[in-house]
Amino acid sequence: MEITQISGEYNIEPYKKVASEAFAFNDVVTKNSSGYLTKATSATPRAEILGLIQRTVLSTDDDYASNTMCPVLLLEDNNNEFDMPVEAGTPVQAMVGKAFDLNSEDGIDLTKSVKKHFRVSRVISSTVVRGRFLTSGDQARLVTYKQTVALADFVDGGGASGSLALGCTIPAGAVFVQSMIKNLTGFIGDTTAVMVVGDTGGDTDRYSTGTPSVFTTAPAGIDLGVPSGTKFHASAVVPDVLITAGSDWGLVSAGAFEITLMWYEAD
Repeated sequence: MEITQISGEYNIEPYKKVASEAFAFNDVVTKNSSGYLTKATSATPRAEILGLIQRTVLSTDDDYASNTMCPVLLLEDNNNEFDMPVEAGTPVQAMVGKAFDLNSEDGIDLTKSVKKHFRVSRVISSTVVRGRFLTSGDQARLVTYKQTVALADFVDGGGASGSLALGCTIPAGAVFVQSMIKNLTGFIGDTTAVMVVGDTGGDTDRYSTGTPSVFTTAPAGIDLGVPSGTKFHASAVVPDVLITAGSDWGLVSAGAFEITLMWYEAD
């Protein structure tokens, strides 16, 4: 299967191709140091991706060894959607919204997110994903993750504390900004209840400051403070919530809230 445009405008312009290189229709192309069309690779910076060549070039063509003009579908409009063949990795719903690298000039590698050439918007099948090319330079975007949790979701640590690994992963390269909760139903039953947000790697309060109380119901929520640990993520991390009661977690009889985590990711 070739890359296929699904929506958006068709802006096609002619460019001279490099001599003696074969192309398939809709191969992703860039320009070499001499300004001629050549096939993009997984290492091509995304700002250097030009578009999709609109012609098949074979070694048997009369102009194969010449710098003749070829039409190119330009990718300057990032609102255009394309169906992209998957050449490495397995598409899953959790990949929607994330950006991945080209594997070659005609397919994506869902195991790599270094150059981030293509952002997935939909899983079509086990071999095709739909999305948009990213052709601008590196930019940071603010990611917001929300999860509603309740007392029953926590694991009793055998003492005064209950813990919960959240259902998200903060990726390598991310910079953490803030954590907060709202719609708090107090964790009552014992004499007190305080909370920290950290990571499953051992820094129990990485994403919060102090030990704010979650004992009293507060519909507007509470601010968990600025991150007290390392904001930059050298490796991916699963965030963890730890609530400590007065004496025994087993005495806590109620409690729920919506937690929000925010961090920056470079596209």
